[in-house]
Amino acid sequence: MKFSAAPFPLNCDFRSDTVTQPDAGMRQAMAEAPVGDDVFLEDPTVFALEEKIAHWTGKPAALFFPTGCMANLTALMAQTQPGQALFTGNHSHIKLYELGSYARIAGLHLCPVQDDSGYLSVADLTANWLSDAYHLPRPGMITVENTQNVLGGLIYPHSNLAELAAFAQEKGVPIHLDGARLFHACAGSGLPPETWTQYVDTVMVCTSKGLGAPAGSLLAGPQPIIEQARIIRKLLGGGMRQVGILAAAGLYAFEHNLPRLNADVLRCQGVHRALSDIPNLSLSRPDTNILILKLDSPRAEAMVTFLNEKGFGTLALGLATVRIVFHLHITDAACDELVQAVRAFLT
Repeated sequence: MKFSAAPFPLNCDFRSDTVTQPDAGMRQAMAEAPVGDDVFLEDPTVFALEEKIAHWTGKPAALFFPTGCMANLTALMAQTQPGQALFTGNHSHIKLYELGSYARIAGLHLCPVQDDSGYLSVADLTANWLSDAYHLPRPGMITVENTQNVLGGLIYPHSNLAELAAFAQEKGVPIHLDGARLFHACAGSGLPPETWTQYVDTVMVCTSKGLGAPAGSLLAGPQPIIEQARIIRKLLGGGMRQVGILAAAGLYAFEHNLPRLNADVLRCQGVHRALSDIPNLSLSRPDTNILILKLDSPRAEAMVTFLNEKGFGTLALGLATVRIVFHLHITDAACDELVQAVRAFLT
């Protein structure tokens, strides 16, 4: 593979909220961060970020990871045994986009559950639940995702999660929340994180998506699970040394970029309104910062190519599905121009 520069200006790159770049203030915070060897538990900036995220999620402890995939995998491994069953949504990131690590590394048997509405219902879980016949895998964990990425940044209904928590407690299995974009769920709903985190055993959040840090995710949960997660993180190659440089970016993002996430939601809603009258185009509900365009024919790649030629980065998620994502570099002018380009392709 060869290096290639990003083909779109940042304010027109709607492919993902992972394309953001650190601003001058974030770079300065990274350069000036006090650091230590985090494997020796000596990095004060890492500790500061972990304490902040633990407090924000309402959990006793948190642990810094280089990636969300590693944090999710660690959550699975810390709370299950190989051979157990993992219940997760058909459209979940853990199922679709983490290279099957739940099976290859954690040794879990996947039991996918219908989640077209953006959440798992107790009825669907019950229908898919494994009996206690000795020749079947033992249920090990349930995972949920908030916001739901590929269905359009949908906010997970907290009333459903309360029902799910009661079901999980009855069955004796933990719930892990993939909250890579939990920050946006809070911005889009106006609700605090504990609205969801109170119902789950562990939660992962990313600082490298809507918050705009260059890297970093955190796993939060009970102290014993987090201590076990520290061991598993090392096993997976995630023990880092003077990583306070990255943690400083997360702290800066939390303080400076978290308050502006509502702007992403408003831009998403504005583009949704501007495209809603186009015949034969279905749009996902604009809960947060992701909008899914569902075409009436398999033209997603053609649409992405057309928009690329107009200077806009978008992403095809299927033969007839295109995703656009709003982030801190996107401008109102770019949104208006994107709407015009989409209309030009479809009308």
